[in-house]
Amino acid sequence: MRILLVEPDYRKFSEKARKRAQHSKAGLQKKPEDEILWYPPLGLMKLATFHKMRGDEVKFVSGCNKSLFKEFDLFPPASLWDRVYISTLFTFEWKKTVETINFYKDAVGGSVHKIYVGGIMASLMPKEIFEETGIQPVTGILNSPKQIDLEGDENIDMLPPDYEILDSYFYGINDTYYAYTTRGCRRSCKYCGVPEIEPSYVEYIDIKRVILELRNKYGDKPKLKLMDNNVLASSRLEQIVEDLVSLGYGRGQFTNTKPKKQRVIDFNQGLDARYIDERTTSLLSKLNIKPMRVAFDHVKDKKTYVRALKVARKYGIKEFSNYMLYNWKDTPRDLYDRLVINIRLNEKWGKGTDKSSGAIYSYPMRYAPIKSRYPDESNRNRDYVPTAPEKKLDFINSAVWTMRFTRNVEIMRGAAFGAISPTPTLAWRTIGETFEEFIVNLYMPEELLRNRNKHERKVYEYEPKRPPGTGKVEGFRTFILRLFKEQPEEAARFHNAVSANTTSSIREYYNKCTNKEVKEWLKLYMKK
Repeated sequence: MRILLVEPDYRKFSEKARKRAQHSKAGLQKKPEDEILWYPPLGLMKLATFHKMRGDEVKFVSGCNKSLFKEFDLFPPASLWDRVYISTLFTFEWKKTVETINFYKDAVGGSVHKIYVGGIMASLMPKEIFEETGIQPVTGILNSPKQIDLEGDENIDMLPPDYEILDSYFYGINDTYYAYTTRGCRRSCKYCGVPEIEPSYVEYIDIKRVILELRNKYGDKPKLKLMDNNVLASSRLEQIVEDLVSLGYGRGQFTNTKPKKQRVIDFNQGLDARYIDERTTSLLSKLNIKPMRVAFDHVKDKKTYVRALKVARKYGIKEFSNYMLYNWKDTPRDLYDRLVINIRLNEKWGKGTDKSSGAIYSYPMRYAPIKSRYPDESNRNRDYVPTAPEKKLDFINSAVWTMRFTRNVEIMRGAAFGAISPTPTLAWRTIGETFEEFIVNLYMPEELLRNRNKHERKVYEYEPKRPPGTGKVEGFRTFILRLFKEQPEEAARFHNAVSANTTSSIREYYNKCTNKEVKEWLKLYMKK
């Protein structure tokens, strides 16, 4: 059979990325580190292995690739491929994914029965995908060929991924293998999709054979990213650690390459702080974990979270990259307090500037539900803002999440590749040295927040050398605090206009506003 594997183009192959790849291939620069490249589509890679084992011809493409049709001088063709498999990722990419599925119907002569759609979105929104495309997705983990209408008893999910189908200039596969040692999670957090995608907890997967096969075929890569959703919940954690040590991922273990490279483990989906104690950490300490990822989703979990980090440090684990869910059942005050906890720990544990002392990177992650506010409806755009309280709002001290606020948090964390810097002075600069300053940053126009080097007069310790900025950042802070204090009614109108985070709402307010100072600042919100 002729098999086409498709990953929708989730903006990953931008012009900038393409130019970087071209320069690398031409020998003008080295390949970028895996950490800044995109995660490989493991499901498609395992399907590639499965079909090649059967003697099938396999091709992988990204996005709606019209060049496939040009090869045959047909558009639309009668049928170019016997099967098309399309992966789905996060439901944020609803529109692009549906466009991709519908595009490839022509590649199989319009026969929807030859297109198989699977992955995260497919498992979470199968009804919606069927309504838009006429294709019934394959949900959950692909354990059997029968799920894709083929005979056989192979567990496709347990097959080694085929790394040959991917371009290493775009995907993070140069120094990294990806695998699972468990599946599912024992928790049932209401904001999480794992219970639907991996409903059964599998507490042990023997990955030794797969990793050894990958090394034999592709070489000895130093990094192993484990995609387990809750490995510490496994009663077989000791066996999992023994397997990883036997594979060479223990402390002080290196690859069998020249030059040697230190092997590293990354439990990429995070470790549950509630399971981090003396026993589990003593086991984990046998591994070379960089970084340890721990979730901190509500300030009420402070005691458990801090204890987990202290135990980890006691056993020599010093690098942390910690997720912080926000915009769920929290407030801006809750997120700010959690960020401050990490900054204070970095100050205490070496200020984040001395690598030998370790550091905590904070990763705020926005809650974006799949279900809408209305029963039996999905939320295809993943937009969510908690309902504002009916009582008169104290815009500073009782702030609630708005579209503007969640957008600005994303901009703040984008300054350090999605994280808040572990260097305390830079972290304070990013979020604000007081809660009041944090709220002002959440109101700030993108023009100022994105270009703080240009517009902020104050220069912080450990910043790259730069001249003082225009002072508009400081000017905005003075303006908005004075507005809230002295003109509460105008402040309420300002809040309602900018909170929606739409140009139309701001323009409407601008046209009605008679306050000249307010109008001058509103111009920055409308700046492209």
